[in-house]
Amino acid sequence: MVYIYSKNTANYPRLKTDVMFDDFGRKSDFDGFVDRYIRYIEDFQLLDEDLWARFVQQFNEDADYDAGWRGEYWGKMMRGAAMTYSYTKNPKLYSVMEKTVIDMINSADEDGRISSYGKNHEFDSWDMWARKYVMLGMQYFMEICTDKSLNDKIIESMKRQADYIIARIGNEEGKLPITSATRHWRGLNSSSILEPIVRLYNITGEKRYFDFAEYIVSTGATDVVNVFDLAYENKFYPYQYPVTKAYEMISCFEGLLEFYRITGIEKYKTALINYADKILESDFTVIGCAGCTHELFDHSTVRQSNTTNEKIMQETCVTVTLMKFFWQMTLLTGNSRYADAFEISMYNAFFGAINTEKIVKRDVIEKYSSDCITEVMPFDSYSPLTAGVRGTGIGGFRVMSDKHYYGCCACIGPAGTGLIPKMAVLAANDGYVFNLFINGTVKMNTLCDAEFNIQTDYPKSGNVDITVNADGEFALYIRNPYWSDNTEVTVDGEKIEVCNGYIKIRRHWKKGNRIEIKLDMRTKVIYPIEYGHEIIMNKVIWGHNYMISTYDEQDPQSLNHIALMRGPITLAQDSRNGYSVDVPADIKIEDGGYVDVIIPKESKVIYPHIVETDIPLTNGKYMTLTDYASAGKLWNEQSKMAAWIKVR
Repeated sequence: MVYIYSKNTANYPRLKTDVMFDDFGRKSDFDGFVDRYIRYIEDFQLLDEDLWARFVQQFNEDADYDAGWRGEYWGKMMRGAAMTYSYTKNPKLYSVMEKTVIDMINSADEDGRISSYGKNHEFDSWDMWARKYVMLGMQYFMEICTDKSLNDKIIESMKRQADYIIARIGNEEGKLPITSATRHWRGLNSSSILEPIVRLYNITGEKRYFDFAEYIVSTGATDVVNVFDLAYENKFYPYQYPVTKAYEMISCFEGLLEFYRITGIEKYKTALINYADKILESDFTVIGCAGCTHELFDHSTVRQSNTTNEKIMQETCVTVTLMKFFWQMTLLTGNSRYADAFEISMYNAFFGAINTEKIVKRDVIEKYSSDCITEVMPFDSYSPLTAGVRGTGIGGFRVMSDKHYYGCCACIGPAGTGLIPKMAVLAANDGYVFNLFINGTVKMNTLCDAEFNIQTDYPKSGNVDITVNADGEFALYIRNPYWSDNTEVTVDGEKIEVCNGYIKIRRHWKKGNRIEIKLDMRTKVIYPIEYGHEIIMNKVIWGHNYMISTYDEQDPQSLNHIALMRGPITLAQDSRNGYSVDVPADIKIEDGGYVDVIIPKESKVIYPHIVETDIPLTNGKYMTLTDYASAGKLWNEQSKMAAWIKVR
């Protein structure tokens, strides 16, 4: 195999630990709505030079004196921009990124520090969290940067940034412990700097960065418990940890994943697998996110159909971070369950968060229009599950000095769109891996020059045709989604034995070989889980920065709901389709827990959508549902929506 990670890069250690790989030589050309989403975010957000300039300005004026997190915006969006460029190869985008990276390097003070906090406020609040994202943004740009001299400047800048931190943070006398370098979430946000520190060690080979990473791992990311040990021992679910802030916790485990890649210590791999599996078991909803109450792990799998859930829930920052974590776990383990989860998140919570209608939310106008310039955010922050209006407010809302505002969920969004081409087709030591079934063309060259033409209207149907244009012997791995009970695969008409997980087809491929895949797209009924016993939760006590155990009682109305999943798509109501989400529906359910839906030949839905279905009712009539991602996108009562449908 022609290895795809060069020495002295952040990704090189993956060659020793991972079983699947990101191919930076990949060329993807998708058609349809996936490509439109990627291009929309590139045009509307990533090419906005004024936006990049505003983000850099936060570092020139110590903007986060108010304990804010404006400093995270630049690095979050840069990470997504670099991944997006890997797909679009847009020279204008590269030029915009190059300029803002240079501007960010030049924003450093005389000590090399790049922080949105002044020295009199540093190592407090979200300072380290923001510094983490600055370094990550620079590191992801390096992966696509073609200018060696600029890369050298980036490395020098990152070293000065890290050295400043290492001189002041640690377990030596006179230094501040890493878990005390914040006043939030018992050290999670400051400890998450582990990820870029490990990556910096991979780039430079300088031992002090490894030593600092080792120190962070030894603390266990919080000042109250070692969360990495909790995951290794596998005694608790994430919602039972003393700290349950979902996004920040996953970020720390992303750092542990990178640390495992350089050490090979199996304890950490076990901890990572345990943690990822526990999330899927206890805190993964039908739309592929977590957190029904605020932005916390909270036993969402059980609690998701409660009508008493808070409006701030299913945070887009959590969605994207889960997608990135599942992508990394797919690379590490080759276990298809993580790719399954990625796809659920992508089609539902993530695509649902994209503000395709360019609507400024009413509540933002009403609350902030007198104090700042109201403008369209490219991403929503929160997603409803039971009957409600999509989104409330802007997650991570902060006003900048020029009266423009932005939010954390808007900044992280491009990482989601950027991840999709990367996850779609991966490389393996002996072949290629098909994870996502997206119409278009993908070219790979890690083993040999291979072009794959994918023809499909998936997820509208489960029919996928792949034409292989290659001449060589290698394996193709076809993901068999967990929800497809009766998958069929043929190669040039010859039936292939099907298994769970990845279906391996090894042969000498020739130009024109055709793979036909038929996935089982029957619509399944998902029922709420009865508690059956009291659920112990951890409740945030604001102002005291800790949690207390409390009992959670099931909402009696929660059991009067069902969810409908058609392949990876969660179907959703929208009041615009003529059936009130507040009125119980008598849905006709067949034996085996299926609903015999009809895909109409002519659309009746007035808004853009991916999938449209007519759901049979017991009275012989039908109710129209669309994919969750497309519903509710007026962000008001007119498009009130629900993923969990009220039933009698």
